[in-house]
Amino acid sequence: MSKSRNDTSGPVARKVLKALEKERKRNTIDFDALQIGAKRAAELERGSITEAGMSDLDPLHAVYAYAQNRISVLVEQLTGLPPCARLAQAYEEAEDEYMPSGPPMSPLTMSYFFCWGVFDSSVGDGRETLGTVAIEVGSALGMEDSVIALFRHMQESRMGLYMHQGTSDSLVMLKELITGKEHACIVPAGYMGQPGEIWFVRVLPEPFAAMKTGRSLVFNTPYVIGTWSKDRFSPANPQEWEAFFDRALPKTGVDDIGQAHTHLMKYGLTPNYWNEYVMEAYVNHRQDMILLAGFPDVPSSRPHSRMTEDLGPE
Repeated sequence: MSKSRNDTSGPVARKVLKALEKERKRNTIDFDALQIGAKRAAELERGSITEAGMSDLDPLHAVYAYAQNRISVLVEQLTGLPPCARLAQAYEEAEDEYMPSGPPMSPLTMSYFFCWGVFDSSVGDGRETLGTVAIEVGSALGMEDSVIALFRHMQESRMGLYMHQGTSDSLVMLKELITGKEHACIVPAGYMGQPGEIWFVRVLPEPFAAMKTGRSLVFNTPYVIGTWSKDRFSPANPQEWEAFFDRALPKTGVDDIGQAHTHLMKYGLTPNYWNEYVMEAYVNHRQDMILLAGFPDVPSSRPHSRMTEDLGPE
């Protein structure tokens, strides 16, 4: 195993690295299965993945789909180790509670839930996730830099609320509420939407210099947010969502507005904050999009609210 950066690793990662040394000696983990060759790494950076089932994907989508497959193999190994027990338990309990599979079984799609469980669900003051631990372990195992870079982009990502600004060719133009950041996005789910819609999505950037074409990737099936009244769905009012942020951001306990916004969208105010919101806000769906209605802190606005108080602490 390559030398790890224990000076920067979190406590969970350090314990896992020590545990892996023991498991390597006992041959209980197939470490070779976690490696990736230089040729495949070069394919990643060119955006020319040829693996079965991915060759027909857009190159930007393909590299992240490949990264998801790779990190899922690593995470599966990690969740069996005692240092990751709390992270594994949170994932398993949420999986049992929300049964992520996409509508009609559950409004939580697998792409949404996987990213939440691996990259957002966290423990400790350092907010360690299965993703941060996987990055440390992957680096220690000698995984190629391109693979680790993809893992990092996914780990740094979060859900966000975006205003639909229109389309250009096959791209959807999205502008994030609060930050004002604009993205020209490919949407693998196929939904192109309408200007003025508010989307709840995870947007991933182009990860490598060779792929810099100015596009981003909407990784999950778009959640389109509106209001639900008298059995009628209406488009969301962006001013009402800005008012939500005015109410919610101070509850994060983070003084800087930008950091408070990042904290809220990635971690919520409670561990299952956004999972609960998606479950209770579900209205309807098509194959390429899912409709949600209401606000996390207004129970009466959510069609399936199970609460009499908001989803966050006072």
